[in-house]
Amino acid sequence: MFDEIFACLDGSALAEAILPLARALANAATARLTVLRVVVDSDEMATEANYLRDRARAYGAQMKFLTSAVPAKAIIAALEGAPGAIAAMTTHGRTAWAEAVLGSVALNVVHRARRPVIIYRSLATHQKTPTRIRTIATALDGSEFSETIVPFAVEFAKAIDSKLMLLQVLPAEFSKFTAPGAPPGDILESSYLHAKAAGIEKAYGIEPSWDILHGDPGNALCRYVNGMPETLLAMTTHAHSGVKRAVLGSTAAACVRNAGVPMLIYCPPG
Repeated sequence: MFDEIFACLDGSALAEAILPLARALANAATARLTVLRVVVDSDEMATEANYLRDRARAYGAQMKFLTSAVPAKAIIAALEGAPGAIAAMTTHGRTAWAEAVLGSVALNVVHRARRPVIIYRSLATHQKTPTRIRTIATALDGSEFSETIVPFAVEFAKAIDSKLMLLQVLPAEFSKFTAPGAPPGDILESSYLHAKAAGIEKAYGIEPSWDILHGDPGNALCRYVNGMPETLLAMTTHAHSGVKRAVLGSTAAACVRNAGVPMLIYCPPG
């Protein structure tokens, strides 16, 4: 799936929190790790050179400067020039007017990367960044849109030798609406993921586990992965950006804010 990870830094401690995870994933996948910094001009590059060189040395990475006044645009261009690369970055996960503000740089990279992006937000200042991923928990909702993450999740799981898990969230009242004579609720609920897991095993040679959750999708997914520190949560989302707003889909937004685990977020082209 990938042969290089761009750990995107901006000189802040928040951005640096991605480095332990990026190094762990790169080592597990035998991929190259590159610490990437966008600067506005050669003067800023000279100022930041020692810092970036130190981070590269500490994490066994290569270093790369990009020159641009628009960081997201520069990162996208770097990704376009490296088909096997994947971006990794942290986010503040703030909210405004019930819409998640992922951060303009991260939001635009997710929106335009045409491949998944690794996003991580710590829930507390003392929370350590994961240094191993044992499970790729993949959120599906029965739609073809949500299933576009599956090939990436499968290849990611294979690349880092982790388990693949499928998750679906259904309304808490789902079983109340089964028609007379329909299969019992648990059988009806599990039919989609059971079939999807079988199809993945046949197509990719990897056997996923799966689980059914109930309630609001964002809340249910966050509750499930909380306490699973060696898990990466994978999902698709829409991502809109504009002059006055930058938002993710509500489920992805809730998970960015509250999951407490790294995420693999994919915004399909178009």
